[in-house]
Amino acid sequence: MVNRIGWVAAGLLATALAPAVGAQEPPVAPPPLSLQAALDEALEHNPTLVALRREHEAATTRPAQALSLPPPMIEAQIWQWPINTINPADANMYMFMIGQELPGRGKRALRESLAVKDAGLADADVAVAARAVVGEVKRAYATLYLARRSREVIEDHLTLVRQLADVSHAKYETGRISQQDVLKAVVELSRLHEEIIGVEERARLAEAELNALLDRPVGAPIGALAEPRARVALPALSELEARALDAQPELTAARLAVERAEAALAVEESEYKPDFFVQGGYMVMPGMTDAWTARAGITWPKAPWSRGRLDAKVAEATADVAARRAALAAAERAVRLAVERAYVRVQAAQARAVLIRTSLVPQSTQALDVSRVAYQTDRVDFLSLIDNQRVLLAVQLDYDRALADLEQAAADLERAVGVDLDAAASAGTTQGEPR
Repeated sequence: MVNRIGWVAAGLLATALAPAVGAQEPPVAPPPLSLQAALDEALEHNPTLVALRREHEAATTRPAQALSLPPPMIEAQIWQWPINTINPADANMYMFMIGQELPGRGKRALRESLAVKDAGLADADVAVAARAVVGEVKRAYATLYLARRSREVIEDHLTLVRQLADVSHAKYETGRISQQDVLKAVVELSRLHEEIIGVEERARLAEAELNALLDRPVGAPIGALAEPRARVALPALSELEARALDAQPELTAARLAVERAEAALAVEESEYKPDFFVQGGYMVMPGMTDAWTARAGITWPKAPWSRGRLDAKVAEATADVAARRAALAAAERAVRLAVERAYVRVQAAQARAVLIRTSLVPQSTQALDVSRVAYQTDRVDFLSLIDNQRVLLAVQLDYDRALADLEQAAADLERAVGVDLDAAASAGTTQGEPR
């Protein structure tokens, strides 16, 4: 009976040790992809940014349209055309005229200014979207690196557990341990294979997201990635807040929105000024002396039956200015909060990565080495050995996760500030690495 159990355990162990079905290496490895290369490619090819740039190009053509005069009108009239003939030569009078509408003084300049503000807003939208894309690329890049690195760590532990399983199987054959230790090794191998399936899923999803951001086919292979930085140079928080209030694209867009609302208010107020119309022409009168014709007109915007409309539009524009100013104040508060939160997350992730690297990883490695030696001399059981192996695996995964969290928090901080941290650090005082 014991031999039959041993055969079953050996079969389960062989199944767990077998490589995953369908896992094949690609015939040609794609070229490595650095983070900076991914960012450059995204900024150039990202579909959202391309669309916004085209909208900005369209907006830059509007100031010239606003500054131009409306087209003139050319007219021809025939007077006193007898109803008993279809020949226009029997008419007594012919008039040829050309007329032009003239907006009131300063109206065209104000409309041009409004169109310039619209173009500025379109440009700010590109900057805001670019910062968002940069943050998304950094997060997807860090997520993909974490998934791939997690797979490597788990595969290393698969090799380690296989070695431990071989030792337990040899000890079982000599009768030094029970069948239970062999089955525990099989269960641990199966658990590690299950974790590999999970990290492979996360890696494929991250690849698809990164390819979409770079405007590549979603299934395109991505080469080796650069390891995330273990330390981020942080300027003082007050300096980052000051740079955010000065250079953050969303705040720039909010300020432009206020200026645009003020320009729109000026345009509406200019409608109280009258517009003009001039017309000149030449009158041909067969059998009589020809004559010149002229006509001039002026609008009456403040007429009692039309002024209410203008007053309502000015009131609407005034309220819009107040709303945009309130939105700017809210955006400034939101940016301060976003900078503070991201700053704390960067500090925490950086400190956590340092702690894991300098303390937890060496201690966990030493604990596993000691337990391996003790297991071979029958001083600890297999469960204690597996527990130490799991602790080391969790610590190693936590370290890589801390690096990914640091990269993502740094990306959020850069988005909140509006500039790269390296550029901000080179321009000011940086804080040292957390102890």
